[in-house]
Amino acid sequence: MRAFRSEWVKLSRRNTLLGFGGAMVGFAVLFTILAFVNAGGGSVDLDGGESEDFVNAAMLSLPEGSVFAITSVGGFLGIIALALFASNLAGEFNKGTIRMLFVTEPNRLKLLAGKIAALISFVAVGVAATLAATVGVGALLAPGAGVETAAWWTSDGLAAIGSAYVNLTAAALVPALIAATIAVITRSAAIAISVGAAWFILGEMLLGTFWDSLAEWGPAAATNALAVGGAGGAGTMGGAAPVIAYGAAALLALGYCILSVAISATVLVRRDVTS
Repeated sequence: MRAFRSEWVKLSRRNTLLGFGGAMVGFAVLFTILAFVNAGGGSVDLDGGESEDFVNAAMLSLPEGSVFAITSVGGFLGIIALALFASNLAGEFNKGTIRMLFVTEPNRLKLLAGKIAALISFVAVGVAATLAATVGVGALLAPGAGVETAAWWTSDGLAAIGSAYVNLTAAALVPALIAATIAVITRSAAIAISVGAAWFILGEMLLGTFWDSLAEWGPAAATNALAVGGAGGAGTMGGAAPVIAYGAAALLALGYCILSVAISATVLVRRDVTS
């Protein structure tokens, strides 16, 4: 708990709250506005070509319509969490503060557990704030877009909000913990962020064109499927519609997270820290 509390001292700083927390909320709110403008008949141009109809009022009026926008950008929430974990872990090595932490807490596993628990809780709070902001903005914009929000507040609608929170939080932790492992191994935030982001944004999709199993069972595929609730979902923005069932995606995500933490712990315990 000492490691957990000390980590939150860093996470509660203004730059971190606005940089990472603000980015999560801001991006999701922006996409929510675009979705409702599009549903209301506005012109939305996402790629420099003609305007696109990626959502309509009928879709947003469904019980799960309140979380359409945030689930569509679930992959980007994971990239922000990835940057947070990578910069935090690698920063301890770059600044030399890791030695001070080991002196204060000689048990390296306890230190790592406290840091990861604090980072996970930060992401969980960030996703909750993002979800609340997008639902709130959507409710304000709904009348002008011709969207009926009555179904949002039914039992099905509230269940959709709860499911979206759990799925998005879990999905964000997959790239985050993988990036943390890369950061611990390389001691470089730049490498961890660039390699991790490249893999989850484009790398796995490109390699999947030659290796079908990777496209179905890789970490990015599992993250995408988990974020939207498994096969049958529309897919996150920038990702194809998932082909993995929800249960399989959840087990894969859990496996990738456990493997990442195990590798990070092994490297941290065995590595000599001299600077």
